[in-house]
Amino acid sequence: MPERPSKELVATLEGLGLATADQVARMGRRVRRLAKDLPRFDSVWIDALAQARVLTPFQAAELNAGRGGRLRVGPYVLCERLPYPLFAEGFRARNVENGEVVRLVVVDRLPSPPAPLPPAGEGRIQAATPQYNTEPWVEGKTAAQWMVQYGRFPPEVVLEIVRSMLVGLTEWEALGVCHGDISASSLILTYTGEVDLPWPGLRGRLRPEEGYAKADLPPEAFDGMAPERISQGTPTTTAADIFACGCLWWRMLCGRPPLAGGDALAKLRAAEECNIRDVREYAPDAPTALTAAISACVRREPAHRPESMARLAATLGPPTRDGREALIRAMNRTGRSAVRWSTTVRSVRRSSRTPLWLAGAACALATVVALFWPVGGRKSEFSGRRHVGHGRAERAQAPPAAKRSAPKTKETDKVIPVVHQEPVEPPAVVELWTHRPNKATEIKLHAGQCVRAPPGSRAEVFVPRAGLIVDKENVCFENIDFRWDGAAGGDQRENAEAALVRLTASEASFQGCRFIIRDGKDDNASAIFWEYPPRGERSPNSLPSERIALTDCLIDVSEAGIDCRTVGAVAVHFANVLHIGRGPLVRLDHCPRPDESVSLALRRATLRGGPLLECYVSDATSRPGEISVLATASVFMPSPDSPLLLLQSVASPRLFPNCLRWTGQGSLVAPRTPIIGWRGPDDRQRIVLDESKLSIAGLVRSELVFAGAATSDTRTSRIIHWQAPVQSSDSPGIDPGRLPLGK
Repeated sequence: MPERPSKELVATLEGLGLATADQVARMGRRVRRLAKDLPRFDSVWIDALAQARVLTPFQAAELNAGRGGRLRVGPYVLCERLPYPLFAEGFRARNVENGEVVRLVVVDRLPSPPAPLPPAGEGRIQAATPQYNTEPWVEGKTAAQWMVQYGRFPPEVVLEIVRSMLVGLTEWEALGVCHGDISASSLILTYTGEVDLPWPGLRGRLRPEEGYAKADLPPEAFDGMAPERISQGTPTTTAADIFACGCLWWRMLCGRPPLAGGDALAKLRAAEECNIRDVREYAPDAPTALTAAISACVRREPAHRPESMARLAATLGPPTRDGREALIRAMNRTGRSAVRWSTTVRSVRRSSRTPLWLAGAACALATVVALFWPVGGRKSEFSGRRHVGHGRAERAQAPPAAKRSAPKTKETDKVIPVVHQEPVEPPAVVELWTHRPNKATEIKLHAGQCVRAPPGSRAEVFVPRAGLIVDKENVCFENIDFRWDGAAGGDQRENAEAALVRLTASEASFQGCRFIIRDGKDDNASAIFWEYPPRGERSPNSLPSERIALTDCLIDVSEAGIDCRTVGAVAVHFANVLHIGRGPLVRLDHCPRPDESVSLALRRATLRGGPLLECYVSDATSRPGEISVLATASVFMPSPDSPLLLLQSVASPRLFPNCLRWTGQGSLVAPRTPIIGWRGPDDRQRIVLDESKLSIAGLVRSELVFAGAATSDTRTSRIIHWQAPVQSSDSPGIDPGRLPLGK
């Protein structure tokens, strides 16, 4: 059993400047505690050094993987990988000679001839060697990271960021340098209120041309790509940087990118099409000067954009002290964590090395904090700022303007008539009637609204055969029963498929809803008919991305649960959803093309009706796009004559099984259920396809016993017996306690 690390490991650590032989030797006691009775391999010594913080987790992982030699780049040793830039590998690195910490980007090769870079000391980028570039290290986070945690930026903070950005961009413009990589993933905001755009001009040197032939980066790397760079292959210019600035500022105000795209190719097509909505639709509180600047920056034609960064800076003004203080508050906002007595006591008792006096001091400190910490307090200035899709309830809780208290005035004060009145913002939450059914024609929808029943109750919405028309983005429905309206008469649309909800938007969500159709002659209908973009608005050069989510829902219809007539990348999420209808849960009207993708995510879902997915394949010889299914703790028991995945085409498709990817864990399927099947033009032609070509993980065949028959009473679809082992003690499938009970 080796008692000491290998000489190769010690030599590697000393050569990298990470640890000396004496530091490694002092880890012996920690190594014995970690290894116990196991051999003390080099990996144990590396883990001990990582626990002692001699090595960073990234360095330990690279050493354990045998890639220790890659940690040294020139005089620098890599400490951790950075999430930026997206076009190259970025690291936090330390100079072995003087201990200076820098940001370092590794460059494999540079094209020739190189584009001009700003002089050292003026543009803050130092061209060290053709293999890497460095910049001084600053503490902060990217704008993308901030928005993931807190949502959209407050408008006054965005204005300050814009003004600070333009100061640096104007200086680089005077030096003849175009940045070429302005996005939320590259904009760094420090905790002291500074704004940093690292490595100006580097992407233009590494990637002088962008377009469909170079879609080898993540989709986020093409945020803000100017249309002319994609269609004409032009290099980066000031006009392209101005377009990227407009897209970045749009995203910070609205909380999401102005151009959607599920993959790099879809993002490029959306950028080339350049259909960007008015920022005031999603951020009506944005400053007027800033919204005007954004509208000018994101124009499709370069000649119609502002002619220079200096002109933009003169229009928006210089940074201000108040704006910087607002940015500092936004960057340093934190939430108070609750004091947990049980955790404190357990952590003290479990440690055998904790002195008694130290344990007593820790408990006393916890007592003082709990007693004197203010229970209430004024909310942060930015506590109400959230993503536009998640702030509906917060805005709804604000009192109406007519009920707000106004300062008392004397009787002698003059009454000034109102000359201008701001438009009334539509309500963020619409509560439906519960004592009577609601007509679909009575519901007026707006983007970002939440349509729901009052808390603790349910509402019924009676819809005509054409369904409830949902043509607004990001609408959420909660605790609603969708049913047919027998008095509505015939269909109001020519040749329209019957559905309870007709969705023509790219995103919607349903929570605690029921879709039930049991009215005899009107039985052939889907729960949701999803058509996006509408046929009159589709473009051959633009592939959008769409998303729909169902949580705690019941689907009991004869046709499809979701009938997708969409174009582009599609994502459908099911969480605690019960499907007992005869039709498929999801139906695709066409097989996805190679530049499209379909993603189905199911968590604790139960299927007791038709197939999970039904897809029409028009060309059985062409290779389709990828269809991914992520199933976790779900149960699939379709009807005896239904496979889990059903294909319909004239000829049996041969390439379809190669594009299907099934992942997840803890999901069960009935033992005699075919995974994939084919049906011809007439129902008499049915073939079970070979399952050996499928990529399936986390799906196990097992006998399934439910509490009762498949009815709208969700309690009968609880699984009470299965044979396959699962990782959790909870039964797989739906949780009936969270689902609406049937009548």
